[in-house]
Amino acid sequence: MFYVLINSNGIEVRESKEMLTLEEMQNLVGIEGESAYIEVASYRSFSDKSLAMICDDEFLMKGCQPTCITNEGDVVQGQVLVLGTNKAEEDFGLLSQQQVEIVKSETRLVHRK
Repeated sequence: MFYVLINSNGIEVRESKEMLTLEEMQNLVGIEGESAYIEVASYRSFSDKSLAMICDDEFLMKGCQPTCITNEGDVVQGQVLVLGTNKAEEDFGLLSQQQVEIVKSETRLVHRK
């Protein structure tokens, strides 16, 4: 199973045996290594509607650079975490290889000059 990070370096797939804890998610979004409050940036950014983009809800105040654009046209800034959602448990979950491929093929990165 996997989770995906989207940042200024592009798309990074990380393997994980267990679902991330809230603290781990908070440390991954925004500025890596700095704790953050998480916010779901979009549930509709991918053809698989069970995928969620998660970011630091204070990315504007922290001056994070634009990272990617959602299918709705919203610009997400800072480091973005992509996880699956489990509506039955109302919680996040890790991604399958097929979901990782969807994220990689459908993510619109913001290109820097």
